[in-house]
Amino acid sequence: MASIQDIRRRIRSVKNTQQVTKAMKMISAVKLRKSQDRLVAMRPYATKLHEVVGRVVTRFEGGSPVPPSVLAQAFLSPREENLIRVVVVASDKGLCGGFNANLLKAADAFFLEKGNMVAHLDVVGKRASDWARKHRHEVAAEFTQVTLPDLRKVALEIAESATTQYAQGEIDALYVVHNYFHSAISQGPRVIRVFPMAFGAAPESNAEISHLLEPDPNNVLESLLPRFIETEIYRALVESSASEHAARMSSMDKASSNAQEMIDKLTLNMNKVRQAAITNQIIEIVSGAAS
Repeated sequence: MASIQDIRRRIRSVKNTQQVTKAMKMISAVKLRKSQDRLVAMRPYATKLHEVVGRVVTRFEGGSPVPPSVLAQAFLSPREENLIRVVVVASDKGLCGGFNANLLKAADAFFLEKGNMVAHLDVVGKRASDWARKHRHEVAAEFTQVTLPDLRKVALEIAESATTQYAQGEIDALYVVHNYFHSAISQGPRVIRVFPMAFGAAPESNAEISHLLEPDPNNVLESLLPRFIETEIYRALVESSASEHAARMSSMDKASSNAQEMIDKLTLNMNKVRQAAITNQIIEIVSGAAS
């Protein structure tokens, strides 16, 4: 049986660990709030942008007098997918539960299905970089230690490069593997195809609304397409950032609770050992007096 001194030493060790987990939980909560605020602010913008691009696309499908430009034709006429570009978004650090494990499982499943078509792979986060190195996937671009304000720069760089590749016929599609933020307690991996885009029919309630496009639909679409791609990639990055901090906050909360349970059990065990030692001393004193 462990001595009282050993048990006290272990209790101090667990309390020190608990202080670290509580601090990490508080830090993740602050970072989650920042990422969540940015995500909530941009979701309506991304949805409206998708709607606007869809309406411009319907002008060409409905027989616009202005023929689509080369870039517009490339996006409006999806090609057969022979070469694709993939962006895998993970975290730089661990201690966030199944955040990275679930995401990389989804990435493995995607590569099992379309790995032979991947012509360009981008990884965001050290965990994604380690995954690519482990599976011997050739990485074209690697982004690590990216802060929340710098996510837009990463999205812009990927969007501009991918748009050029698609227009030149070097790739036929762009996919992003990331974690989708449902809530602070629910996140899950998701694979999205950024382009070619699939636009549904416009809502019937707005079917009669007429939009004036200046100077013409071509120029409008030429300006909207790169912004649309950048927004979709940026949204995926922010979704992943919010999911990471939410997963880490939840994980550290469970770790703190488990540490408290261990402290309670060790304290109870220490009290039992101390009580047994006191009882033995009393028995020895009584036995000595009786003799």
